[in-house]
Amino acid sequence: MKFRLATVVAAALLAAGALPSVEAAVPAAGQSRITKAPLVDLGVAPSDAVQTIALALPLRNAAALDAFIASTVDPKSPNFRQFLTSAQFADGYGATPDTVAQVTAYLAANGIAVTEVSGNRLLVTATATNAQLSALFGTPIHTYSQGGQVFQRPVGTVVMPLGLNGLAQSVTGLDNQPLAHSNVQYLPRAGALAAEPAPAPQSLDGNVAITNTPGYLTTGDVLNTYNGLALPARGMNGSGTTIGIMTFAGFSQADAYAYWNVIGQPVLANRITEIGVAGHTAKPTDNGADETSLDVEQSGGLAPQAQIRVYEAANTRLGALQLYAKAINDNLCDTLSISWGQAEITESPGDFATYDALFKQAAAQGTPIMASAGDSGAYDINRSTYLYPQFTSLLTVDFPASHPLVLAAGGTTLPTTIQMKYAKLTVPAERPWGWDYFRDYYVSHYGQAVYYAQVFPVGAGGGVSVVYPMPGYQAGLSGVKTSSPGQSLFGPMNYDPKSQTFSGPITDYIDLPGNFAGRNVPDVSLNADSNTGYYLVFGNSLYAGGGGTSFVAPQLNGIFSLITQQAGKRLGLLHPQLYGAFRSMGYGAGSPFRAVGAGSNLYYTATNGYNPAVGLGVLNIDNLSKVLAPVAPN
Repeated sequence: MKFRLATVVAAALLAAGALPSVEAAVPAAGQSRITKAPLVDLGVAPSDAVQTIALALPLRNAAALDAFIASTVDPKSPNFRQFLTSAQFADGYGATPDTVAQVTAYLAANGIAVTEVSGNRLLVTATATNAQLSALFGTPIHTYSQGGQVFQRPVGTVVMPLGLNGLAQSVTGLDNQPLAHSNVQYLPRAGALAAEPAPAPQSLDGNVAITNTPGYLTTGDVLNTYNGLALPARGMNGSGTTIGIMTFAGFSQADAYAYWNVIGQPVLANRITEIGVAGHTAKPTDNGADETSLDVEQSGGLAPQAQIRVYEAANTRLGALQLYAKAINDNLCDTLSISWGQAEITESPGDFATYDALFKQAAAQGTPIMASAGDSGAYDINRSTYLYPQFTSLLTVDFPASHPLVLAAGGTTLPTTIQMKYAKLTVPAERPWGWDYFRDYYVSHYGQAVYYAQVFPVGAGGGVSVVYPMPGYQAGLSGVKTSSPGQSLFGPMNYDPKSQTFSGPITDYIDLPGNFAGRNVPDVSLNADSNTGYYLVFGNSLYAGGGGTSFVAPQLNGIFSLITQQAGKRLGLLHPQLYGAFRSMGYGAGSPFRAVGAGSNLYYTATNGYNPAVGLGVLNIDNLSKVLAPVAPN
């Protein structure tokens, strides 16, 4: 069984001119499960090759900034939902102009040209040759290849030069290997499933479209499933708000407009603005273009009158920092989301402080950030290069969802019956998304090896961070976990892609701390299983069976855009508000949350309370809107 998109047979829609009847290529992202390839050192990188780097400058007045952010989401504070402009943030918390001047002067004295100082005065971008960078940071820089990628990275330890000590806290850009992956998953269509007819979306109340058919759901179904239809009925359509999408791939705007047309959702004309970050040119043929398409379609379908800004950056460590810095510094988006990520333990430790500063800036400016929690259940690192069972499973969570200031979007499976080749599989009630419900069927009919090779680990990301301590909003909450002991990643040293065989001694790649009181993810969940998933348009064709927490992050983006319109102002950091509501209301009358039934994300099980399988549960959107933005009674 291969993971692939199935072209929907939607003759009525196609005949009506909604989409041309073409056989589209299968989207590139979210499909392949890349077996670990050897890292090949190709020698010293060309000394005259020019690279771009960014020096990160530390925050000022960090404690005061934390206190200010907390006050903006405290209804008793005079600062409640009174946010900073980007200029105010830079003046109060960014580096001083004198610090910036010292850094730029030092670089100039070493023959390095500064190309940009970010608006928040936290990043100084410069260009230099590899020879200059190697001399400045005290390490050779080599070229490597791995899995078809060619990139460069330092060989030794990067040492900040004495002239920058106390002025710059880290450098990014010496390592330019693409790392982030899209958190999108597609329906495994085999046997009888391939013959399923596609239901045409039906109009509901004249402003949304629904199918009520898992696997063929629309943004209207999201509102219908999670009690959100009252918001468009009250006139909440995203008008006056701006949605921000952050991504590492381009897309075709025509696909988004085609999707909204197919589901009968009138939208604001000319609403999409694409921003190439740091001069990056994104294309509809990029790996991951399907991810960007669905992000825009889902968020914009839920908030049809919102403006949409799509920030597109290079998929490198530097590109990621530039992506967040640009979207946050612009301060034009009321909500932001990203559906790309990677296991947090593969992030560069030197970048963590910079991300902290950027995410605090977003919170101080009132802009919540939502991110996909991942599609590998509790085993995020086993999604791509370290595949089980060739490598041991390792409990890991996805970044940036694991950051305490980012709302982690988890996933569930809706009730459904799935016709497989030899039997029907039934999911009787909404549960955490985890494809363990396929296990008995696959082991019985194909063997355990096929289950592990083709199905495991697929499910909603969730677990315990070993990077970020447990934040105050989760402290003392029943159901939060500490990291499990005995977590080590073992696997063979070498892999031959021609013979597809592993060899060499078994190596201990990493050992994680046990019993660490870390940030728990996710925070909230919505349906994400591709078996109960969604329509999308990509490559000018209509598909069904799209899923993954990649759908949930932009859906939350659109939902919070509606609530922002209802509130008449930005909502600010969501975590204290959501967890505060849960502590006071639980799952009682008027609660924004609904508990999810039995099941797991392959390790953590759902409970009647917070759990790392689904977080606080799934949303009751209307109740959530009334908690965050009370409406006058009729």
